[in-house]
Amino acid sequence: MSSKILVVSNNQDLITLCRATNSDFEITCTGTAEDGLAALSVSGQYHIVLVDIHASNLEPTAFFKKIAKTSSAVPLLVAGEQELVSALDLVNRLCVFRLLPLPSSLELLERVLYDSACQFKLISREQKLRKKVQQLSTTDALTGCLTRTILEERLPSELQRSIRYSHYLSIIQCDIDNLGEVNQSHGHRVGDRFLTGVAQAARELFRSDVDWITRLGDDDFLIVLPETPIRGAGIVAERLRKSLSELTIDAKGTPVQTTISVGVSGYAPETPDWNNSFDSLLLVAGNCLEQAKSGGGNRVLVCP
Repeated sequence: MSSKILVVSNNQDLITLCRATNSDFEITCTGTAEDGLAALSVSGQYHIVLVDIHASNLEPTAFFKKIAKTSSAVPLLVAGEQELVSALDLVNRLCVFRLLPLPSSLELLERVLYDSACQFKLISREQKLRKKVQQLSTTDALTGCLTRTILEERLPSELQRSIRYSHYLSIIQCDIDNLGEVNQSHGHRVGDRFLTGVAQAARELFRSDVDWITRLGDDDFLIVLPETPIRGAGIVAERLRKSLSELTIDAKGTPVQTTISVGVSGYAPETPDWNNSFDSLLLVAGNCLEQAKSGGGNRVLVCP
C-alpha cells in the first residue's frame, strides 16, 4: 500500500522532486495553508504532510497546531539554508517529525518519507492498541456492557443534565433470579448464556444511540434511559422481563429457563426534590428490585 503524501508548497523544484519519488509514495500538492487543511480534514486521507516554510499565506506555528487537531498525518517541515535555525526551533517546539533542508537530494527525500511512513504505522498501531485497552477497561468482557466504573462517571452527568433542562431520566435495575442455582446445576457456561441473553434482549429494546446498559455485579444490570418518563421505563422493563422468561438454554439436552426481577426508578422534573442525586436514584431502584425479588421474582416493580 502506497503512502499518501500532501505537499503544501509553491516551490516548483520541491514539487518536481516529490513527484520524482518512487511508486511507494502517492503525491498530492496544494499551494495554500487553507487548501492543505481542507485536504487534511478528510479522515485518513493522508499519511504524511510535507510543509514548505514559505508556502502561501502560511503561519507555521498556527498551521502545525491545526494539523495536530485535524489529522493524524506525520508532519514534516521544509526550509532553505537561511531558515534552518528558526525552522529547527519550530520543529522542536511543535513536535514536527523531521526537518528537510533545501536544496535536497532525491535520495534524502525518499529516506525521510520512508521514515515518516514507518512513524505513521507505529502511531496508528499504538492508537489501535490504546483504543483496545480502553474498550477492555470500560466494557464487561462477557456481555459487552459498560462497567460500573463508567456508570459512576456517566450517570451523575446524565442526571445533572436532566435536572438542568427539566428532562426525564429513568433507570432499570434487573437481577437474574436463581442464577446461582443454574450455575450449580448446569454449569457456569449456561449461566453465562443467560447473562449475555439479558444484555442482548436489553439492546434490542432500547435506543442504541441514547440508552445504555451497565453490568453492576455478577448477575445484575442497570439500564439508563435518558429523556424517558418512569412510566415508559416500566413498559420497557416489562418487555425485558417477558423476553427473558421466554429464553430457553439447552444444557446437554435439558432445556433450562430462568427469570429476572426488575426495579425501576427515575427523575421527573415535576418532582425536582425526589431522586435528584446519583445515590438516591440507585437506592430507590435497588430497593424496588429487592422488593420484586422478595415477592417471588419474575416481576417488575416501579418506584417513582
